[in-house]
Parts: sequence; structure tokens; C-alpha cells
Amino acid sequence: MQLDSVRDVKNQARGVVAQMLRNDVSRRRLGVRAQSIENAIQPRSIALGVAASSNNEDYKLAVRVQNPLLLEGKEVQTIRQMAKGEVDVRYIGQVQKRQAPWYQQKCRPIRIGCSVAHFMVTAGTVGAFVQSAGQNAMVLSNNHVLANENIASVGDAILQPGPYDGGQNPADQIATLTQFVPINFASPNTVDCAVAGLAAGINFDSKNLDQIGQLTGVRPSPVNTGDAVAKVGRTTGVTHGTVLSFELDNVTVGYDSGSATFDGQIEIEGVGTSPFSQGGDSGSLVVDQENLAVALLFAGADVGGSNGQGLTYANPIAAVLQALSITLIV
Repeated sequence: MQLDSVRDVKNQARGVVAQMLRNDVSRRRLGVRAQSIENAIQPRSIALGVAASSNNEDYKLAVRVQNPLLLEGKEVQTIRQMAKGEVDVRYIGQVQKRQAPWYQQKCRPIRIGCSVAHFMVTAGTVGAFVQSAGQNAMVLSNNHVLANENIASVGDAILQPGPYDGGQNPADQIATLTQFVPINFASPNTVDCAVAGLAAGINFDSKNLDQIGQLTGVRPSPVNTGDAVAKVGRTTGVTHGTVLSFELDNVTVGYDSGSATFDGQIEIEGVGTSPFSQGGDSGSLVVDQENLAVALLFAGADVGGSNGQGLTYANPIAAVLQALSITLIV
């Protein structure tokens, strides 16, 4: 299908998903806490986006099923018929925020990819360094890393490394929370992001992407299916991946505060036998082959992908920069 045709079908299919949700006994069944993947109830949710066709010239409708019982259900069958079979259906399971399992060292100067977090959060990743009118340099990461899922207050201490990695307040404070986009648990979101102003005397390196090279700026055009991407994160370090889908809507993500849905997301799978991200990589900056920023990583699923190592979800960087009224420091 042509891209416009896929978008038209996606909009029609959203009606099928919406009706399915209305028919559920309770919308609360979609709200899965992110504290335990093993014990979580998988959400009755279907995400829709754009994927590559077999000839790599046209596109298919990306259908991402988060509950195995829906794979052979009438909703997926109806969506298949709407798209006349031109679909890429994948089971992705529970999508979780990417947060904290392993130790990372104290970094001075502060670098892209190192451990960081609000003093009441475990640990996430420094995505990049940004600025806005009238503000000094700031650290960019996720709301759930720097703002504790809306619970934090502007001015709260931000630590490097994060508390899970041994960061102590106030000894390891490097910034204060400046601004965040609230996560909405009742209606769709587009970003999970926040910034924290660096304290006086805290040095930082805004370009170094470890083995990837130097950050060169922001990509002016959106990503496409098949694009090669990479990131530096506090858990898995440098990883490489491929964009599977973009404009992915209705991705249901589990947080400690409940479940939130996200529209317009980018879906990435890891290259080779490794995942693109794991817990603790939240906030990582995703770059393309020219080291231009394309997205801000925030969530992932432990199943799915051609290598069976799960899928990663990221906010388009343009949406993040616009939401916070910031520009990237390069």
C-alpha cells in the first residue's frame, strides 16, 4: 500500500480497537502496574502503525498485539480484512517503562548515556543536553526518570549516578528538576520527557556518543521503516537497531502509577542477537547513521522482534523538543 492508504486504514482500524475497549467490562483492566512483569495482567490492547512491505517500497499496516488472546480474535481478523491482508501482525506482550537493574559508575563530566535519576527514583539514562530561552544547560531524560511519574516537584534534586547505582543526596546532586510533561493516565500521550537544570560548576560533554561517534544535531525528517539507529544507555551501553514501525498509536505502557497509552511512537528492534534496550535505558537518545537525534527511548517489551529479544519504543525527538520548548546542545 502507499503510505497515505496505510494511514487511512489505520484510522479506520482505530475504530475497531476503540469499540473493543468500550466492550471490555472495565477499562481498568488496561492499567497494568510496572513493578512485576511476571505477575502483571497483560493489557487488552492493539497498537497500530506503519511497517515496511516485503518489497521495501510500499508499506503495510503494523498491528502490535499486547495480549496473546487477541491474536486470533475477531478484532485482528477485522483489521486484516480492512487492510486486505497487507498487515504486519506481531505479538509484543507487556510494554514496560525502561528502568533500573544494573550498576553504573559516577561520570564527570556528565556524559550522554550515563546513569541519572530523581532522588526518589532508581535509575535511568542521560539522553542529551538541551537549553531553552533564559535557562542554563539542562539534562534531557524521561518524566519517569527525572520527575517520578508526575510526583516530583520542580526544584527537586537529580542525582548522577541514580540512587540504584549508589547515588547519594545531596553528595551526588548534579541538577534540579526544571520542567516535565505530565504523563496522562486517562487519555493518549505523545511524550514521556523532562529536563533538569545543571548546577553551577557541573561539566558536561554534549557530543560524545561513546563508540558511536559524535552527536551531530537533530534529524530534520522523520524516521522510516528499515532505518538503522543506535543509542547509548546506562544498562546495555551502545546498541544498534532497526526501525520496524512509526506513527504507532495506542501503545499501552505500564507504570507504577497505572497504565498510559501513547500515540505516534517509533518501534525499534535490536540488531543481531541482543535487545536494543533493557530496564534502566529509559531516557536514552536514539540517533540515525549520521548521528542525528531521532527519538527519546522510554519503554520496551520483552518479547517480539525478529531476534526474539523484545522491542523498544521511543518518542520522536521533534515531539519532545516541541513539548518542552527546548533545543539540543551539540
